[in-house]
Amino acid sequence: MRYDCDVLIVGAGPVGLTLALLLSSNGHQVTIVERHDAVYPLPRAIALSHDILRIYDGLGLHDILFEDALTDVRGIISDMVELLGVNGQVVRRAPFNGPSKSGTSMVVNLYQPALEEALEKACLSRGVSVVRSTEITNVIDMNSHVQVLAAGPGGARKWSSLYVVGCDGTNSTVRQLVGIPFIDCPGRKTNWLAVDVRPKWENAAEGWKDFYTTRTYMDPQRPRVSVWGPKHRRRWEFALFPHEDAEVASKPEFIWPLLEEFGCTPESANFERSAVYTVRGRWCETFYKGRVLLSGDAAHQSPQFMGQGLNSGIRDAGSLSWRLDLALRYPKSNWPRTFQDWSVERLGGVKDLISASVVIENLVSITDLEEAIARDNMPAASRPPNPEQLGSPGMYMSPSEVDAAHSDAVGALFIDGVIRMGDKQGRLCDLFGTLGWLIVEPSRESDSKDSLSTETRTLFSKVLRGKSLVLADDNIQDTTGTFTNWFQEHNAMGVLLRPDHYVYGVAKTSADMEGLVQRAIEHAGPFVDL
Repeated sequence: MRYDCDVLIVGAGPVGLTLALLLSSNGHQVTIVERHDAVYPLPRAIALSHDILRIYDGLGLHDILFEDALTDVRGIISDMVELLGVNGQVVRRAPFNGPSKSGTSMVVNLYQPALEEALEKACLSRGVSVVRSTEITNVIDMNSHVQVLAAGPGGARKWSSLYVVGCDGTNSTVRQLVGIPFIDCPGRKTNWLAVDVRPKWENAAEGWKDFYTTRTYMDPQRPRVSVWGPKHRRRWEFALFPHEDAEVASKPEFIWPLLEEFGCTPESANFERSAVYTVRGRWCETFYKGRVLLSGDAAHQSPQFMGQGLNSGIRDAGSLSWRLDLALRYPKSNWPRTFQDWSVERLGGVKDLISASVVIENLVSITDLEEAIARDNMPAASRPPNPEQLGSPGMYMSPSEVDAAHSDAVGALFIDGVIRMGDKQGRLCDLFGTLGWLIVEPSRESDSKDSLSTETRTLFSKVLRGKSLVLADDNIQDTTGTFTNWFQEHNAMGVLLRPDHYVYGVAKTSADMEGLVQRAIEHAGPFVDL
């Protein structure tokens, strides 16, 4: 039977568009259905993590995105976030930016409308069908495929697809139609007012308080947050009290007095957006049901305090894309196990991030003076969850299979650095992308000996779209020494990377790589239709 597409994605936000680009790059036919008629024109998320940039670099979008959507502000604003207590004293400092494992800044500033415009343009130029002004009305899993019903300007629409992915946000229609509930993370659930302002002239914002800093004011009289925004914009967020009406709080006459403290006035700024939202953390206990999957805010919702909401969603897309690729190329494989593995792995990571964000919100939004003073005097909390570490268990070697010397590396994001290959120079993400698996070795025990047998090499290339990089090859140069140092520090002779650049396993000797690759192929399968 012929289907209208391989994968139908609901939602044309960054998560859905990124997933579509990754799947399309591997040769799959993708359709995106979006209920809005155009890109939402106002800012929302304002920071992207360095590991997300690897995905876009691998898709060849780096230069395009840095034209209008992304800005590297390291060296312009402080790398630290300050948390101020009851009396305005600095209670905590936490790193917000700095060098990353990717050899770039930890985060870059984001203007989301421009990101979405660039991603959609890339989708259209690469053969992805984007259908706007169309609302999904039903999703029916037919076991062999999924039938999707919708309503658009021309009337009723219908598609058949092998898989459907709901990337349609917190109020996901797809999630509701397939009956996957949200689980609430207990917290204060405070209402917050978010305000985005744009300076009336280029340097106007430099006169505003906190221009070079990100600060959280844990003031019981009015908790508030001051954040650098894209393109000289500024974002302030203010906690609202139970008696304050959301509609009234969104009006200029309520907002301008709040901004006076920061020197932002109607003479120097224009309102771009104001919105009242309730801070809550939620997640689904599973991210899939049959042939229907969920990603991004459709599967989990995070408070803003760790800045990981959109980043987590794009990580969903990055780690789902190559699993969907396997399921599409090998339809008789155990794809339900593959998606269960993905769901458990992603849930483990996002639950920790969401829970930590809720804890921060509980502390920031205290409005009782005595409780706030006690909070200011609390010892520093333990380190927050690391978004560069996969949830457990997942598709990587289990702790019981890993040498103690490599336990910190397996399941973690791998480093990146600059490599020269012949007349090309770039990072791993530039030269190898994020579509297939990769073996990186400092050298081989013998110049003529492949670390994989002929049969395993063939399967590695065919099943996992695998490639290899040997740093000791004559035409390859580790220009910064980043990779050479990593292998020396870990006393390793090879590392096997997943397409999303997380470490599947580490080889102590070149001979160990054979077993490592075979284990990965078994983990990803079994492939009964090879």
